[in-house]
Amino acid sequence: SPPELSVQVTMSSGELVLVSTIVKTEYRKFILQKRNALEVSKVLNLSKIITRIADLELSLHSIKTLGCYFSSRNEVDLKNLVTKRLKKNLITSFPRIGHNHSMELIAPKNIHKLNKNKYGISEPSDGNTICPLEHEIILIPTVGVDSNGYRLGYGGGYYDRLLGSISQTNNKPLLIGLIYDFQFIDNSISEEHDIKLDMAFSEQQIKRFS
Repeated sequence: SPPELSVQVTMSSGELVLVSTIVKTEYRKFILQKRNALEVSKVLNLSKIITRIADLELSLHSIKTLGCYFSSRNEVDLKNLVTKRLKKNLITSFPRIGHNHSMELIAPKNIHKLNKNKYGISEPSDGNTICPLEHEIILIPTVGVDSNGYRLGYGGGYYDRLLGSISQTNNKPLLIGLIYDFQFIDNSISEEHDIKLDMAFSEQQIKRFS
């Protein structure tokens, strides 16, 4: 677990936000250091296990519309899952960053025609925009998942903005995190804008939050 985070909590809302931000920054730093240290063979091996477990539970390879992402920085690798889906011509979308810190989910016309965004992450160069509500499931790249199922992201707020408006919708897609077991956080560290996942899968655990 991360080093003890000794911060003094006060009753000022502004200072509470600052405390929460410090705590999240420390967890993010700790988890990413650990994830970045994984060897490629370990990433691929664990990714196969994690995606297999999630696929058995949720039929990810066969549902009509799935939101995915292009893995980077030792994230759980979705390549095998994506390949299976594209062979079946199933709608599979990927995030693409737009203007004013916006993001949309794009089903690429050609999976081999990709651009790198400002973070060095691959994204579709062309394709059809798929509304979040048209997805059955969206797999969300995740740094950590806290004890209540809230996602710790990378700090850019892209998914928070994209999915915030649908969080209370009855027919919203399942929001899923695929992570390594050390990315589970034992504490509650969420803020009001954070996304709550419905489920999170690691190589050792399946956690349901809804």
